Amino acid sequence: MDMSTSAAKIVAEFKKLNAVEQRWVWQEMLRVAPKSSYGSLTDDELTAIADQSFVLMDKEEQDARPR
Repeated sequence: MDMSTSAAKIVAEFKKLNAVEQRWVWQEMLRVAPKSSYGSLTDDELTAIADQSFVLMDKEEQDARPR
């Protein structure tokens, strides 16, 4: 199944956000997405989510100002 044009536009706009905004949007999408309609995530999906999470955290850490 291919991504719809609307979904592709959302992803493109998401990529334009800074790392902090991406995390806020990601957390909100997880909160509002219907849980039961998607079923359980596969190991590969969970791994991809974890990988992206670490990329976002690394980016945020690199962009952080020293205290």
